[in-house]
Amino acid sequence: MKAFLALALLSFQVFASDSGLIKDFNYQLTDIAQRNLSKEELFSSMLRNGVDLEHAICANKAHVWGFDFENRYQIKTGKIFMFFGASIWENASQGWMYHVAPYIVENGQEWVMEASYPSEVSEPLSVNAWLENETDGRIKASQCREIFAADTDLTQYFYERYNLPETRNGKPGAVCYFRKVPGHYWYPTSIAYHDLKKDEDGNEIDYDPKSFDTDDVYSACVEIMTSKIGRFFGGGKGHCKRYK
Repeated sequence: MKAFLALALLSFQVFASDSGLIKDFNYQLTDIAQRNLSKEELFSSMLRNGVDLEHAICANKAHVWGFDFENRYQIKTGKIFMFFGASIWENASQGWMYHVAPYIVENGQEWVMEASYPSEVSEPLSVNAWLENETDGRIKASQCREIFAADTDLTQYFYERYNLPETRNGKPGAVCYFRKVPGHYWYPTSIAYHDLKKDEDGNEIDYDPKSFDTDDVYSACVEIMTSKIGRFFGGGKGHCKRYK
């Protein structure tokens, strides 16, 4: 009996230690419950006033929100990218290559902090709920496949704005894919830099950032605040000075 309990405890400890760990980057997200924080508190704190939520680039919104989480609460957060196969947007007026949002860990569970659609999303979402919401219910979360650094045949698409292929040579394909990365990774291109160690021209590079670049955060902020509403709230360069 004692041996069984010891094994069960060990299994729990291994599971807990892997919660929020992004192995490709050797990066551990903070479990916010251990800091006496809640997902609802973080969600309500996300910058919305003055942000062009409808038209701003999703990667820029996610970058500012992720930086604010880490800077305000001293926690490590992640980003989750969803990459779409072209078939998802058949008969749709517009299609996308990807979407991205910050995600956090609370009590060992991952929650996506999606603040881009206030009329649709009013609370943190589970990863599965977020994946389905991003396609307006066109797919089930089970149809999406998580990808990693070893999936170089897919990562090469991150340099350009192409939909990822739904069939692959000798590997399982999917209609959609998702990738978890540290919060300070900005665009899909930065993931390709890390995984492939090459730039867009094929030149070898060493890319392994460890924190947010505040110049990037400032640029992201200026873009998301540059609208009529944003300017009314002191947006653009004036509002974003705090990131310099």
